[in-house]
Amino acid sequence: MSRQIVSALLLCAPLMAAAATVPSDLMRPVPEEAARGYAVNWLLKIELESDNLSDIEPCRKVLADRGFLPTLSKTASSAMPQLHFKIAGVKQYEQADADADAALAAIQHAACPAVLTWTVESKHRPLVR
Repeated sequence: MSRQIVSALLLCAPLMAAAATVPSDLMRPVPEEAARGYAVNWLLKIELESDNLSDIEPCRKVLADRGFLPTLSKTASSAMPQLHFKIAGVKQYEQADADADAALAAIQHAACPAVLTWTVESKHRPLVR
């Protein structure tokens, strides 16, 4: 079974405003999958990365308020010895939903100085008959 993954990487909020694609644009039915007896749920994943935790803390609250259950990870490596923070949250949708677009817009509006990445991924499930 193939998985369709679509992603957009935006380095700052002003670039986000110029982007033509929003999450709900990607959450469309897949007729070929339906013909094979599968439905598709959509996972919207929003991630923020920064070297400073206080930069992304307000966006963690926005994600939590919108039902994304954000998780915090801290990393460092020999290649990048400086401590690095990532906040990621995922929410599932059964179909295209303006709430997904509103969640992304809320993160944009919070203007956290961080690298913002969002991904829409399909998750197949058998059709209930």
